[in-house]
Amino acid sequence: MENLFCNKCNLSEKIPQLIAEEVLGAENLSLLKERYQQMKEGYNFSYEQWQGLFTENLKPFRGYADTTGIMMSVKHPKFKTDFEQLGKGAIGVDLPTWFNIQSSNPRIMLIAQDPLRSNKWYGECQDAILSSPFGLHDATHRAHAKGGKMVYELINRLVSAGNGVYLTDARKYFVYDHKTSDRYANTQKAVYVDILKKEIESVKPTLCVCLGNRAGSIMYDVATENPELLISCITLPHLSGAARGAIVKRYPLLLERKATATNIAEQYANEIIGCLTTNS
Repeated sequence: MENLFCNKCNLSEKIPQLIAEEVLGAENLSLLKERYQQMKEGYNFSYEQWQGLFTENLKPFRGYADTTGIMMSVKHPKFKTDFEQLGKGAIGVDLPTWFNIQSSNPRIMLIAQDPLRSNKWYGECQDAILSSPFGLHDATHRAHAKGGKMVYELINRLVSAGNGVYLTDARKYFVYDHKTSDRYANTQKAVYVDILKKEIESVKPTLCVCLGNRAGSIMYDVATENPELLISCITLPHLSGAARGAIVKRYPLLLERKATATNIAEQYANEIIGCLTTNS
């Protein structure tokens, strides 16, 4: 999968440009391109090996040695002003990533909720902490059941079936804690809807898969406000331990087979691929 992670395609230029212009500020474009290259180079690295990849401009907060997340100043005028007024740290941004995007294969867009960060570790950081949806650029995180393992197994199944997969968050920022972040996101819904619309126009997905109702709510507004996009979309429970109850309710077979990361990934992949077949 290493060669398929953020593989060279039409998104390689479009997505850093979009995130710079719409989320982090146009002045950060060159740094964002460097960050994508850094993630590609470190895809299979241990945390120790990552220490040799970090640069003065792309490094963890306080030199943390057990993370691949890095700091970046928010230079987008609107968001910069908002966060200065809020005066809160633990600001999260996930850079969209993709696997196996080709010119002719079906494209599945997985849309998660938000880029959660811990104020225990980042509460005093006023810069954005950059990672990726489900931390899939991080080999250690991908290997852990409480990390990105479940999503990574899903993506492996989707890619093995010949699909391209693009991952993003519906809410582009997380701020300090769930209460603060929810309150802020509610004031920014129209902004997030517009950004997601622009992502969809760039990615041109065959199928959008919203993971959780909050992502589904933003996608609903995108679809209803932009019927010309002809979006095909389904909403599934969020892929996390906290959503196991909702996952098992949707897939009762997991009561018999156990709701392991592998079994959950199999059920999600079967439904998603089934939707692709129905829509083709």
